[in-house]
Amino acid sequence: QGRVIGGLWGRTAFDWLFVELLIVPESLRGRGIGTDLMRRAETEAIGRGCRNAWLDTFEFQARGFYERLGYTCFGELPDYPPGFARYFMRKTLVPGV
Repeated sequence: QGRVIGGLWGRTAFDWLFVELLIVPESLRGRGIGTDLMRRAETEAIGRGCRNAWLDTFEFQARGFYERLGYTCFGELPDYPPGFARYFMRKTLVPGV
């Protein structure tokens, strides 16, 4: 229908990819769309010379999804928002460089 209903927003700087926002509508989850968007962003970042990626997510969001893609938690901000935690995650895109 020509409407944007989701996508990935990120940027590269200092040889890092930062994934700022990933949105896949709930009705389309579980079909590999989020995985495909992340892999496309990582491939583009590698093409730009990036060796690593980072992002953040909340406890009530998608930490497990990112861990399945190879991201590991390197920091946690507890009680942000109150009652939950914010996780900071990273992934090596180009090993041994």
